[in-house]
Amino acid sequence: MLDPQIVLASDVVRDLDHLTVTEFRTRAAAHERDGTLPLDNLRQIHDLGLLHTTVTRGRGGLGGSLRGEDPALFLQLLRTICHGDASTGHCFQVHNHAFWLLEELATPEQVERFVRPLAARFSLLATVGSEPGRVNMYKFNTKVRRVDGGWRVNGLKNFATNGPHADLIVTFVAIDGIEDHFQNHLMLLIEPTMKGVTITDDWYRPNGMRAARSSVVTLDDVFVPDLHVLGAPGDYPRGRWQGRFHLGFAANYLGTTEGLYTWYLDHIRARGRAGDAITQLRIGEMRVALDAARALFNQAISAWNSESVVEAELISMSAKSAAAHAAFKLSHAVILGAGATAQFDEYPMSRYIRDLETHVIHAGHDRTAQILGQAALGEVFDSTLQR
Repeated sequence: MLDPQIVLASDVVRDLDHLTVTEFRTRAAAHERDGTLPLDNLRQIHDLGLLHTTVTRGRGGLGGSLRGEDPALFLQLLRTICHGDASTGHCFQVHNHAFWLLEELATPEQVERFVRPLAARFSLLATVGSEPGRVNMYKFNTKVRRVDGGWRVNGLKNFATNGPHADLIVTFVAIDGIEDHFQNHLMLLIEPTMKGVTITDDWYRPNGMRAARSSVVTLDDVFVPDLHVLGAPGDYPRGRWQGRFHLGFAANYLGTTEGLYTWYLDHIRARGRAGDAITQLRIGEMRVALDAARALFNQAISAWNSESVVEAELISMSAKSAAAHAAFKLSHAVILGAGATAQFDEYPMSRYIRDLETHVIHAGHDRTAQILGQAALGEVFDSTLQR
């Protein structure tokens, strides 16, 4: 189900696609039940040479970011991983978003200290901006103050996906005493071994996406040396980084929905209902919704190389919401058509739907639609916003 624009050996692609709908999907039930990060799946992705997809080729990756040598690669691989397990896909997504951010803004010294060593082995990265009670995605209660040789930071962050096993956490904080987020937004490279850092995922008990373990990170008077400061203050909002990540969520929603749809087709055939006219009608309607979401998703990827940055962001937001709406439409149709026993734990249907319900609301789709409307009407808007 990968699109043909992906430049990668076909046997590797087939291996990944096979893994997702066999081993990943089979193991997902245990990962969900036990609340464990799918390290086994991620290691298999690494063994295929696909884990550090957004890192440039000269530094151990595949150049698969939207601005890289193969702009479709990361997103289409993410979509494929989600055919079998959305949680594994989200761990892969967060890791690659963090690596993309790290590599592009790293100093030459940081490239040698962090990028090359982490890309040369199995590693996991996290990015965390979220905080309890935050009302604006660019404003933080976690504050830093300048000291000799670095910064002191105090605060509480949450939803740090990959946190329990992260080698490095790109952490968003605010410089104390400065209000403008274009001046106070700072990124710190937090290592779990730093004194004063506590990472726990005991609180993480969502309805779905349970294996995408997301930690609370407590920062208690942590000293962060200058080498661990990524970029300059305000680089993240000025670089419109949040807008670059819209399509990662679209890929997850779309891939997970495709996985549910493919499972449903097999389930219907196995139950001997492929000849039922109403079932055929509903499956045809599902295909229409998926085809529309796929087409917009691929158009949005292409837009990053053919349109202005803002227009690419807007199309990406539209693609993200289209994939979300397709996910809900298909979920409802599958529930009605699969039968009561398909909701038993021996089948993956309920997990697919739980994961979609939890992950799709990560983005504020009403807010997305409002921003698209603002743009169409010529009003002031910010197309980097997630919610």
